[in-house]
Amino acid sequence: MESWSAEELARIRTDEQLAEALRALSRRHELTLDAFERATRAYGNRRDRQALKRSTVSDALRGKSRITKPLLLSILDVCGVREGGTQQAAWLAAWERVMRQDRDDRLRVDEAGPRELGIHSAITVPGSTDGLPTYVQRDFDFDLRTALSANGPDRGAFVVMVGASSTGKTRSLYEAVNDLFPDWSLVQPSEAAELLELKSHRPRRTVFWLDELQHYLGGRPPLTFECVRTLLRHGNVVVGTLWPDQYAHWTSAPQGSRRLMRDACTISVPDSLSTAELNEASGIAERDSRIRVALHTRDTGLTQALAGGPALVMCWEQPATPYAKAIITVAADGHRLGVHAPLSTELLTDAMFGYLKPAQRVRPAEMWLAEALPHATGPLPGAVAALSPVDGGVAGTLGGYTIADYLAQHLRRVRRTACVPHEAWRAFIRHLHRPADLRRLADAATARLRYRYAEPALERLAGEFGDGGAAMELAELLIRQDRFDRAMDVLRRRLAADPRDWEVGRMWSRTQELWQRAEAIRPAADAGDPVARERLAEILVDCGISDDLRMREGQGDLTAGERLVERLADRGCVPELRRRADQGQEFAAAALADLYLAWGEMDLLRIRAEAGDEPARLRLSKRRAADADGGDAAAELAELRAAVDDGKPEAAQQLCALLFALRDEKGLTDELNAGTQGAADRLLALYTATERHPPEEMARLRSFGLNADGSAMTGPESTPR
Repeated sequence: MESWSAEELARIRTDEQLAEALRALSRRHELTLDAFERATRAYGNRRDRQALKRSTVSDALRGKSRITKPLLLSILDVCGVREGGTQQAAWLAAWERVMRQDRDDRLRVDEAGPRELGIHSAITVPGSTDGLPTYVQRDFDFDLRTALSANGPDRGAFVVMVGASSTGKTRSLYEAVNDLFPDWSLVQPSEAAELLELKSHRPRRTVFWLDELQHYLGGRPPLTFECVRTLLRHGNVVVGTLWPDQYAHWTSAPQGSRRLMRDACTISVPDSLSTAELNEASGIAERDSRIRVALHTRDTGLTQALAGGPALVMCWEQPATPYAKAIITVAADGHRLGVHAPLSTELLTDAMFGYLKPAQRVRPAEMWLAEALPHATGPLPGAVAALSPVDGGVAGTLGGYTIADYLAQHLRRVRRTACVPHEAWRAFIRHLHRPADLRRLADAATARLRYRYAEPALERLAGEFGDGGAAMELAELLIRQDRFDRAMDVLRRRLAADPRDWEVGRMWSRTQELWQRAEAIRPAADAGDPVARERLAEILVDCGISDDLRMREGQGDLTAGERLVERLADRGCVPELRRRADQGQEFAAAALADLYLAWGEMDLLRIRAEAGDEPARLRLSKRRAADADGGDAAAELAELRAAVDDGKPEAAQQLCALLFALRDEKGLTDELNAGTQGAADRLLALYTATERHPPEEMARLRSFGLNADGSAMTGPESTPR
């Protein structure tokens, strides 16, 4: 049975060759995947062996996953290779050779160029060289080096630099890692999947460089706490960088990502240099002309000036052609909507249409690119460019273009509340191929009430990528639009693809029940019965949740009644709250009094208080105390907007609640267009509470949302093609 020659095994040098040899060995013994699983079921408690699953063996034999030592020994056992024999020794020698070859192929830290690691090219001035400017010591350097080395060589470190674009995060990390670990291996994975694969091989003395960590946290699959912990346990160092808003997002994300981020040692990088740092920079400026020029650049900090920040902004504000501005704005808006992938020329061309004036669109599209790309990708002072080409994974191919970090962050602020054109939404939906990008795009569309773009994005996620959550979200949207047949079809197709998706199965049953309930009401609603029309509209608006609560309330469930009142208050249903309060429902009276207090409706509060309404009396006294304390709403709004821009999710809810309390329709509309979480719900509630729009118009708005330009849709539109 041990029929593999030592000469054949001695020629193995790569993972692919090892997998091919094991595949041939298993074929020689006519072993099925089930045979491997049955033979190793008892290996679960052995440290030197591994209980084999069908998928594990399949991936290993096809070269899709790295082969660990326990996995190799388990496969050899099933293939009849005797433990301790010469054949097993030859296989182990081949495996060691593959592992050693992999280590030898890795780049050392001190061999990696700064550009490879994401350090921005610096400004060029007469007399400067192509190298990096002299490093200005930062106040946090000691803390950074301590964090990287405090645990010693056996426990590793996980360090994340948090700061805005072009503040020196990556440069400081580069200097520290080169000082501390110059002879260590360096791994710069393109996606989280590579790290998840590497954790099984337990490399040592390796620095894992994760510049722009959000790409790994939001990947498919995402970087996990368990993966990083495994790498650290073997003495490795994991480092990454994040913008402040991304850091705030991931520290408040679902449990896995939140736990990972809270386990990291974070180093905060300020936007500007301290007095001590500026003093050191002034000394360096005497011998480094680039530092000298950067110190004298007005309207920006030293690190931003070194990275070419002013030139990038000027490239967009004063472009050589309107086509250059359009293509840069497409990339900036894509970044604002959560698109991380490089943008293809096809996507850019299709989207540019929405940013050009009618006369500029007449020229052939290939001429748009011919005029736009040289300006947008041309080197600027600092050897930076607004857009940079990215390879397609194969030599000589173009994957697309990415926007410079500093410019993306600048335009995120400048265009914060700008509406994204229809053509751009359509181009992103059509040309994006990463599910994580489509997921963020769908979320961005939903947050802005642009349901006509959320629908096709969710459709692609559900159909092309098998995303059950997207199928359910799409079905909810279709139910709101009274398109039950379409919702059932979406769920049916998802169940056909995965019959074990129980959540989708439950929603399929629920949708069928809601459809029957709606059809029972529809004849009366179509005949003009106001009660039936109102009930049908409510069933559609929240997929029957409020209707269920009403039925339970009618059966004497007080908790259901309170939950219903909460939903009515959230939707701004003031007339019904008032009716319930007048009927003596204290919970409704309290909700109504809270709304009156938030809006400053003192006369209405006073009338209810004088009529014996206790919640109104309490809110009235609370307002008097608040008036005595004073308060500056404008200052609070500015503070909350700054917190939202920093990515703090709790600030988004507080900002929208304050704008609702101020009945600031324009402010809420701006936040809606910015994609601020909660703005859509608060704006719809404000419309409902002020009764500015007829009920039928509000029902259409809740169901179909807005067009790209912010105008209301009047009904279902064809999916963008």
